[in-house]
Amino acid sequence: MESEETFKLTLINCLMQQISEIEVLTSIYNEDSIILTDANALKDIKDFVENRIPYTPNHLDFTFNLVIDGLKLEISVNLPSLYPEEEPDMYIRCNQLNRQQESALNSDLTDYIKNNHLGEQCLYTAFSWVQENIDQYKNKLNEVTSPLCSAVTGTSKFSRLWIYSHHIYNKKKREQIVKIAREYNLTGFCLSGKPGVICIEGLETDCQEWWKIIKSMSWKKIVIRKSETFNITERSLNQKFKNFEEIHVDMSSFSKYLEAFGLTQVFNELFGLNNINTQHY
Repeated sequence: MESEETFKLTLINCLMQQISEIEVLTSIYNEDSIILTDANALKDIKDFVENRIPYTPNHLDFTFNLVIDGLKLEISVNLPSLYPEEEPDMYIRCNQLNRQQESALNSDLTDYIKNNHLGEQCLYTAFSWVQENIDQYKNKLNEVTSPLCSAVTGTSKFSRLWIYSHHIYNKKKREQIVKIAREYNLTGFCLSGKPGVICIEGLETDCQEWWKIIKSMSWKKIVIRKSETFNITERSLNQKFKNFEEIHVDMSSFSKYLEAFGLTQVFNELFGLNNINTQHY
């Protein structure tokens, strides 16, 4: 009981800091720059802190719109309940940057947060870092070309990757996982929530390109639990999915979902119940 009470006090302290930081950001930037995914989220957090509701409120999830020298940036922010003790989850979208530049920007932002987060409020410093460093990505607009093409050659392989994440909540990130998978003609699914699971299948080169982009996003933990490779001539025999979609099910239903595709044995491997190698990022 004492540990539960200690956790609740820690949680309330973190949520109070989140409320304070949002108020500060609203005072610094235009109020319309911050768009809450759930309009009632901030009120629920305040009610919880003031002991007016008994249940733990949802994570604070919002989009911060920032214009820098003509570049329109959407910074999608998801705050874990224990932020600022835990790192924030951020992902930047900018239609005026191509995918490689956007990926590099997100990767560098993730590194900046990991290297500078000390269990304290850091949203303003992260936004300031973006403002101070965006020029190096903006100035490379004409230097990188898009790789969205994959030639099927005699050496092509058909691949399937099983990816496990601590959680997948961020709305913009989830949208990008699906969008980019479809652009690379990959099939599979994304199970959002905590934990998060992604399965992608397609040409090996396309899977690798997709993975480079996805792993550059900010993650508390993301690993490749299992990698399968098949001869391209046997694609029709080994491909399990017809398209790529996001799914929302509990663990019991997820087990049945995999079973329906003849993938029952993968469930234990995904959740570390078998002794398998993983690639951590």
